[in-house]
Amino acid sequence: MSKVLELKRARKELNAKMSALAEKPDFNPDDEKSFVDLKGQTESLVKQIERVEFVESERAVLDRVDPVPSKPRPDADPSKPVRPDPAVPRALAGVTRKRVENPGFECVGELVFCARFRPEDPRIQALMEMGTGESGGLAIPDDINPTLAEVRPQEAIFRPRATVVPAGESPDADLVLPSLNQGVGANLYGGVQVDWISEGGDKTETSAKIKETRWSPKEVAAHIVVTDKLLRNWRSASALIERMLRGALLAAEDVAFLKGNGVGRPTGVLAAKALKKVNRAVANEVSYADLIGMEAELHEDGEAVWVVSPRVIPKLRQMKDGANHLIWQEDARSGAPSTLLGRAVVKNYRSPAPGSLGDVLLLVPSYYVIKDGVDTTIAASEHVLFKQNKTVVKAFKTVDGGPWLDGPIQQEDGNTYSPFVALDVP
Repeated sequence: MSKVLELKRARKELNAKMSALAEKPDFNPDDEKSFVDLKGQTESLVKQIERVEFVESERAVLDRVDPVPSKPRPDADPSKPVRPDPAVPRALAGVTRKRVENPGFECVGELVFCARFRPEDPRIQALMEMGTGESGGLAIPDDINPTLAEVRPQEAIFRPRATVVPAGESPDADLVLPSLNQGVGANLYGGVQVDWISEGGDKTETSAKIKETRWSPKEVAAHIVVTDKLLRNWRSASALIERMLRGALLAAEDVAFLKGNGVGRPTGVLAAKALKKVNRAVANEVSYADLIGMEAELHEDGEAVWVVSPRVIPKLRQMKDGANHLIWQEDARSGAPSTLLGRAVVKNYRSPAPGSLGDVLLLVPSYYVIKDGVDTTIAASEHVLFKQNKTVVKAFKTVDGGPWLDGPIQQEDGNTYSPFVALDVP
């Protein structure tokens, strides 16, 4: 328990005693003396709380400015240098998410119940003291948040496969990553010119073209209406609240990562400047030639996947190559996952309608960066539907997403390629 919370609880107890004295019908001189004494103690506590809050806020600022060096892993040999994980971009190394400790809640349902019916609960106050309530809600503690935080590949296309940057100490701060300009007008190596120099010749000056890409977390919110009777039975309500809010938030961000226009929401793959479009041969159809054409435009530096509309699946199952062989067949005997031209196929119910841009996508998801901001935060309000004995439960978070490229990559053969390729109209 923090010192400030302890002092505020003591102040609350003094206030209760003062209220009992003030409401006595036979208020006498002894009561007056006790009341004055309690008032003096309260004023002293107020000043002490102000001092402690100031010291703690200063400490927090100093900890951010001069952080404690991270300790080596227990299994690491201190005599040997620690090699960075090659799968993590160097610019993102060391970015960690701030934990939210649990002051004693059993589940999300109990947290919502207390936020609605028992806001004076010390555990609610403890969450606020942790600095989680400045956005108008209560952050969900880590140890009761796995069902809201876990994302399985079949539930979302982008989050389980993209490059995800955790919130860090300043959750809503912009993320700015430097990268070489590899778009049209620059070569594969960011504008660096290479020349063969004869003996005694002058060396050609070269310069790398550096650009910056920025991610700014935006708020996304979901809400559900539950009856007060159900909410009081918080153990039963918890699973329902978690499942519905989690599903809604996952769906909203996954749609934005695919189709978002970047205005008040993430920039989706279909709105990316780096997207390469391949015109289909026949309107409203998907042919083998279309897939081959998409494959030819792909910059494949990582694991690529096909993301397709469910209505496209029947066309793929019947598709044949030039030798009249089916090109996509699942191996039911061995249980091997189905692949199309050597790459996994992911069915996406949020894909555009068949025949439109993006009903078939060929992606390298690691080129899409997701920047998490404020963790999923819960708020409960009885005011909107007070007469109906219902509570509005709201969950919100901040997140941004966008491709790590501002254009296709021009390769040394003079052609451009992209990790994002979409089938378009004819």
